[in-house]
Amino acid sequence: MKKEELLYLRLELQKEQIKRERIKKLLQDKSIKELIGLAKINLKLFVPDDKDILIKILENYSLTNTNNIYVCTDAFYYGLEDDNNLLFKNLNSSIYDKRLYKDIESGKTILGCTDRDDCRSFADRVFDEDFNRDNIVLNPYNTRKNNNGYEEVRMEFIRNALQYGQDKSKKLLLEKYPRLGGK
Repeated sequence: MKKEELLYLRLELQKEQIKRERIKKLLQDKSIKELIGLAKINLKLFVPDDKDILIKILENYSLTNTNNIYVCTDAFYYGLEDDNNLLFKNLNSSIYDKRLYKDIESGKTILGCTDRDDCRSFADRVFDEDFNRDNIVLNPYNTRKNNNGYEEVRMEFIRNALQYGQDKSKKLLLEKYPRLGGK
């Protein structure tokens, strides 16, 4: 992400954190405590944690110029008898036709394929070999479940980028999560 985008995220997070602290102080008031108890209001709505705040900020803001870090979220191949028969595979399997990759900053999904000719016929497809060579593709849990930990990786990268900078955040991700293919 651009430096301006990182700065924007920091400022928005700070604004929301200040708002949260003010709300916490107001919640100390006896009248407000009584109102909350009588109305059975969920305090989580008023006092979100940093993760919830970041998710809210990112829902309304698009990051550009990413670090080209992706999480492989799916892998599949077509059954031999019928092209409509999708068979889902272990994400690290060497037997697959297509894989889905999701950028941890922009959220953009890319379709990677093993057949170079198949990739040329569609603008939104990439040849898997080239894509994996030119980008960082993580495979945190090697499972389709929960998009292979995509949200966890995304939040970790952004939190660390806000605290330590993008280079350090990238390094921490690479130390913690395995790359697709074990690279």
